[in-house]
Amino acid sequence: MLPQPEQRGRIPPIHQGIAQNGARVFRSYSRFGRDSGVNLDTDLRRLKFTPFLGIRVSVVGWLCFTALLVTAAHQHSPRNELPDTTADRVTGVGWWPTKSPASTKVYVGSDACVDCHSTIDSAQSESEMAKAAFRLSGGAAGQPAPGDFKSGSYTYRFISNNALPGYSLEVSSNGQSNSYPISWTMGLGAHGQTYLLDGNGGMYESQASSFTFIHRVGLSPGHKPLEEGSVENALGIPLKSGDALRCFACHTTASSANSTLNTADAVPGVHCEACHGPGMDHVKAAIAGQKVQARQAIFNPASLTPTSSIDFCGACHRTTMDVILNEPEPGAFTIRFQPYRLEESRCWQTTKDARLACTQCHNPHAPMVRDAHFYDQKCLSCHSLRKDAKHVVSSGAWTVTPKICPKATANCASCHMPKSYVPEMNSTFVDHFIRIVRPGAPVPN
Repeated sequence: MLPQPEQRGRIPPIHQGIAQNGARVFRSYSRFGRDSGVNLDTDLRRLKFTPFLGIRVSVVGWLCFTALLVTAAHQHSPRNELPDTTADRVTGVGWWPTKSPASTKVYVGSDACVDCHSTIDSAQSESEMAKAAFRLSGGAAGQPAPGDFKSGSYTYRFISNNALPGYSLEVSSNGQSNSYPISWTMGLGAHGQTYLLDGNGGMYESQASSFTFIHRVGLSPGHKPLEEGSVENALGIPLKSGDALRCFACHTTASSANSTLNTADAVPGVHCEACHGPGMDHVKAAIAGQKVQARQAIFNPASLTPTSSIDFCGACHRTTMDVILNEPEPGAFTIRFQPYRLEESRCWQTTKDARLACTQCHNPHAPMVRDAHFYDQKCLSCHSLRKDAKHVVSSGAWTVTPKICPKATANCASCHMPKSYVPEMNSTFVDHFIRIVRPGAPVPN
């Protein structure tokens, strides 16, 4: 049945979503391929939408995507490598963050690494990643934010219960109240902490979170205010198995096997085996003095190409393709997704230089340096008047001398990677979209 006359020319929501995602995939891959010659933004504005245009744009987008993949496969330079989704990376051969091994018995724990890597282990144990989760609440996790949070007819607050360890989230409305105890605290607390609650035979992501920047309780990121209803259903969102697996995979170590969550054996925080893979075979070979076999039995992220290296961190911090395919309307909130923002930068798109990869600025084995001046040396390794500071692309086949900033020679990141406020997080984040920031210009999506 054709749409009624007044509806013709509109895009039904489902087709609109397909059109937007198809266009974004097409735009992204034509940008990374750099040889498309298509101005998709301009061309789309010229099109007159019909109910089936979304499907056609999507098909065209994926055909171009496939063609670019085939082209890239024949060009072995790291500059031609395309970003990928975490789901595809995890199904590949070898280790990848958030991958679930066949058995938890292949994990040995960070203590087994100390004999050979004591210095690294000592520094990593103090890093933010090592403190990405805590059992219960209070203690090392810290006390939840004080005060009440009102959302619609509901009032939320964290309470302590002498009969139970830690804290519980309580919700009340119209004279009724209910509470679930906190079983896990997710997040170090640099920006905030969200809680996993035990209740009604399942696990819930708390409707309320603690936010460090505002020093109070607020609506958890990604949650929506609830309509009038049962207080029991207002405490949080029931965690589906897939969501729980991903949540624990990015905040804990050794939390699953064969895609089945096992919170009893999960180690709070991101430790050695979360990034290097299960270490049983590596440790056995090292003890036996088999150095070659030991190196082959553990994954070393330093061996990755620049694009793969960024995708590696993006397994938890969101890759470009994860954002493109899963965020229908990306906005300023994507500032939280550093790999995606970094790959939006012109300097990355035109060079894919290894010096722009995440670990070139951030040591994963040590606490993060928060002084902007520290990163000047990273910027000046390319943007410098020194003769030895030529910007050499990873392939080694192309060089260009980058422009020198005419405004300053220090604190580069404070201007070119400014902090921006993310409302749903009630906090500011450093924007990894490296660019010249014009006064009054909106934050790009």
